[in-house]
This record gives sequence, structure tokens and C-alpha cells, in this order.
Amino acid sequence: METKEFDENDAISFIRNYVPSEIKNKYSDDDILLLIDTMFDYFEKGDDDEILYDDDVEDEYNINEVVNYVKKNLRKDPDNQIDVDDIKYLVEGELEYENTLDED
Repeated sequence: METKEFDENDAISFIRNYVPSEIKNKYSDDDILLLIDTMFDYFEKGDDDEILYDDDVEDEYNINEVVNYVKKNLRKDPDNQIDVDDIKYLVEGELEYENTLDED
């Protein structure tokens, strides 16, 4: 199985197509990149990285951990324009994009 490389532009397009239509064009590419960077910060800290992608583990709990981390950290960022109610959809979209990187 060949793993594709993460591409910011592909990730943004995928996320825009994944989220509900009212969110699709609500945020700039920079806003979405800020969210992606915050998610990467979470994974770099090693917080349940292996568990998050383990199909045998209940994903909802782990996704909620990521969402909570992103919400907490985006609240501190003066450049953040993302509505707290939209974060879960955007995080789910990014995680789904990453799942496509492992597909044949």
C-alpha cells in the first residue's frame, strides 16, 4: 500500500467538500490552515496519536479530544476566525482527508 503525501491545498479542498454547505465557504484557506496546524500541534505532543487512528478503538471519544484541544487553543489565537460550533466539522474533515492518504 502506497501512502500519499499530505498536501495543504488538497486538504483544504477536501475539508471544504466534507463540511456542511453553510460552512463550506465561510472560512479562508488561512483559517483552515490555522486549524490544521493546531491539530498537528496536538499530534506532535503525542496525545493518543496511535489510538486516534486505531480502527479497534471508539473514534468518537478520540475525535472529541482533538476537537477540545483545537477549541481550547484557537480561543487563545488572536488570528482565529473559526466559530467554535464549526470546529468539529472541520476537524472531522481533516481526519477524513488523512484517511484518504493511506488508501490505494
